[in-house]
Amino acid sequence: MSLNDFLVYVPLSAIGIWRWTYWLIRRIGAALYKPIKGVKLTSANRPTVTIVTPVFHEDPALFNEALQSWIANGVDEIIAVIDKNVPGSNKNSHLMVLFERDYVRKNHGRTKCKLIVRGGTGKRGALADGIGHAKGDIIAVVDSDTVWDANVIAKSLPYFTNPSIGAVTVTQRISNPNTISNVLFDMLLWSRYAEEVPFLLGMGNVFNTLSGRTALYRREALLNQKYDNMHHLRHEFFLGTRGVSGDDKRLTHLILEQGWHVAYAKGATVYTQGLGNARTFLKQRLRWTRNGWRASLKAVKAGWVFKHPALAYFILDGFIQPFFMLLGPIAFIFALIAKNWLVAGILVAWWILSRLIKLFGYFRAHPKRIIYLPSYIVYTYTNALLKIYALGTLVEHSWATRGHKKRKGVVRKFTIVGLGLAVTVGVLFVLSNFVSSLARESALDVPKPVPVAAESFKLSNSDSATIDAGQHPPAAAVDPSLVKAYVVQPGDTLTGISAKTCLSIQELKKINNIQSINHIDVGQTFYYYCPSVESGETE
Repeated sequence: MSLNDFLVYVPLSAIGIWRWTYWLIRRIGAALYKPIKGVKLTSANRPTVTIVTPVFHEDPALFNEALQSWIANGVDEIIAVIDKNVPGSNKNSHLMVLFERDYVRKNHGRTKCKLIVRGGTGKRGALADGIGHAKGDIIAVVDSDTVWDANVIAKSLPYFTNPSIGAVTVTQRISNPNTISNVLFDMLLWSRYAEEVPFLLGMGNVFNTLSGRTALYRREALLNQKYDNMHHLRHEFFLGTRGVSGDDKRLTHLILEQGWHVAYAKGATVYTQGLGNARTFLKQRLRWTRNGWRASLKAVKAGWVFKHPALAYFILDGFIQPFFMLLGPIAFIFALIAKNWLVAGILVAWWILSRLIKLFGYFRAHPKRIIYLPSYIVYTYTNALLKIYALGTLVEHSWATRGHKKRKGVVRKFTIVGLGLAVTVGVLFVLSNFVSSLARESALDVPKPVPVAAESFKLSNSDSATIDAGQHPPAAAVDPSLVKAYVVQPGDTLTGISAKTCLSIQELKKINNIQSINHIDVGQTFYYYCPSVESGETE
């Protein structure tokens, strides 16, 4: 198989150039982002900091470790918002007792602790309640299982000396990369904060989502008289259904739409625990993907995102990326079916090489984790399928990794799953037909002629051999006298030759065993025939 044949059969050549060009732009953009330097805050000009943390079914030991890390950073206030009405568990009640006994009633230096007990459930409402009670100049929204490094506050607060900065995000990593899914999660977080975050901030001072694990907001960005952000946080709807998760994207997009910029405190790291097993990990990714689709579609519809070209391109690229991603594995399956081992081998080799290049920094820091590279490759294509499935199930707002009694109806569940599967199968069908049509156009699906022994054409020498005058040749048979030859001239194309002869391009390819429509040689002989005796010879 020639290189031209390969490029025709696998339509990833142009797509690959586009994806790698975009990756290089991202790397350049990431290099342009410069963390703030030389700004030192004193006790006189240091803003006060309140942490708001909704607590749901948290492990008490982990919650205590997180609280101690926040206090060690010197925050001024911690507000824990705990729902008392949690179906099927009394763990939240234990957390309330622990927090009240060990933190609210005890002295922790400059840090004051406050407990808010809610009667309802839902993270958005808990956040809104906690933010409404916060007294700090900076309000940090933090998940209750997130442990901070000792320098998070020291690294983050200097960015707020710029009055246009409405929020700051920090690096996130997994504290327990001890399973395949947790290592994959850590790889994704590394890529996000090594490339994606600094790229968007380096190109435009905005970022798509400040993760809810730790995001520090200027008070005026969240609470101001012009915009009722807490109302918009509580009451967000998409296609008539109320938003449940996705609070971090909602807050980020609200302040971006209102003109604030965001920053990245590079070097400040927080740690969260992975979910441990692949099933829960994928369900979490599904939830985040749905939230991403909804937030991005709303941002495009509102139009504010186009004021930030880098972010707009990032979002639009995210819309089409999963569809193009699936062309590779579909072409791989076609190659296996056709026993085209060269194409299949080149695809596998390219997947390994390309991921090694993109994750080189991660594997340099963690060389033993290179054994997880095949799992990462499989995940990238699984995630593309997940994104398409999520697109078909945008009306589902549940947490997926947590129970939600209002969304447990069997009929509703099967309807959502059926819709998602229908969309996914439909997209795979369209993409498969696209790859198949390219294979047909390139004639790579035309089997090579099977050699026939010369003895097959010998007539019997028996004197009794006769020919029945009543026999007729098959209807599809070709009169040898009608077969003609055409020699390719400079400037000829297969389309032009088809016009000069009596055959279509497909018929020419089959008769002459042409595999590539883009590669014919001057002097090459094409055989063709015309269906009527009157057809003149073409030279």
